[in-house]
Amino acid sequence: MGSIYNDTNPAFSGPTGGSSLAAFFDNRSDAESAVSRLEDAGVPVARIRLMPGYEADVKNTGAMSEDRSGFFDALADFFFPDEDRAVYAEGLRRGGFLVQVNDIDDALYDTVHDILDDEGSIDMDERADLWSLEDRQQGASNTGFAGSAQGGKASENLAVSESAFDDARPVAMRDTAHGSAKVRAYTLPDPGTTSSDETNRQSQGQSQTQSQGGSHQSQGFRRDH
Repeated sequence: MGSIYNDTNPAFSGPTGGSSLAAFFDNRSDAESAVSRLEDAGVPVARIRLMPGYEADVKNTGAMSEDRSGFFDALADFFFPDEDRAVYAEGLRRGGFLVQVNDIDDALYDTVHDILDDEGSIDMDERADLWSLEDRQQGASNTGFAGSAQGGKASENLAVSESAFDDARPVAMRDTAHGSAKVRAYTLPDPGTTSSDETNRQSQGQSQTQSQGGSHQSQGFRRDH
């Protein structure tokens, strides 16, 4: 069988700045062409990441990996919101390629966006809708990936893997004021601020704790009286 995934920059430890752009490609040649153009444009190699997905061998052309959770976990330090992370993981499972550029200088931002938009990248909202439809027609489970929170009808029908809520990683926020249909823009919250995903997790935890505390108190009141 072919390879599963092999991050071309495994030493990367997280975004060093506040802005990043990401695009997804159906084939390796388009993804590598985008990376080459980014380097030629002056983007430091350390800021570019290429994550290849499942690549079946010749005998299994067109086959998909069964490893949904593995790809989801492999994207942990890309710092995407859970919804986007899950959609990218599904795309990698199906043999696609993800390119992300982090800590983009203002002078290069438009150039990076144009390169990612030009080199055969795909609209992930449309693709997620298509995958959701395929799964429903085949009677498959939708628990491995999710639609975009910012668009795409699939967002209402697809569920995030439970492991999405098990980590305490920093989470970048989708920047809807920038990007395009084929290029997603993200910003990392300023140090000391809490992302919306983390805030939701904390709120849920506090609610559960308060609920449990209230239940214990009422049970104790009944026992005492």
